[in-house]
Amino acid sequence: MKRLLIISGLLFYSLILNAQKDFEKENITILTDSELIIAGKTNVNKFDCKFDIDLINHERIIKYIEDDGFINFHNLQLNLLTKGFDCGHKRMNSDFQDLLMCEKYPEIVIELDRIEFVSREFVKAFITVHLAGMTNSYNLPVQISNDRFSGKFEMNIRDFGLEPPTKALGLIEVDEEIEVQFNLKISR
Repeated sequence: MKRLLIISGLLFYSLILNAQKDFEKENITILTDSELIIAGKTNVNKFDCKFDIDLINHERIIKYIEDDGFINFHNLQLNLLTKGFDCGHKRMNSDFQDLLMCEKYPEIVIELDRIEFVSREFVKAFITVHLAGMTNSYNLPVQISNDRFSGKFEMNIRDFGLEPPTKALGLIEVDEEIEVQFNLKISR
């Protein structure tokens, strides 16, 4: 029995090593002329909170494997510091950070799980978002042009256990739907 466990363990280890060899590797950098914005609105006006791209523009190695019209990624994620968003006003920045509970959850993590080819200019991206201790998955169209990836998707903050804040004794109410807009340029 012990010998059978050792042999099956070696076989499992061999399968893992072979699976790792199937992944292609590529070095990429998100360039500083990229944009990542969280846009929202209240019953009074709209707001945009722009992320400081300098916080994520370091070189990274991505691992992927092509499989029947899909590209599956291994551990490709963006770690966004919640304090890296600028909403254009110090008080709005503070309110935004409070909403995201940045003291308890200092990062938003967006994982790119896989993409499906739709056409030469579009893919469907399957992502996982980790925010305020909760996780939700989305799929969204992404336009591709000259190493530039752009698109947007909507999220309901209640899906992450967050309550839309109110200000001015309830006269100003933040909408629970927010839009994440991205226009990322990469170099390889």
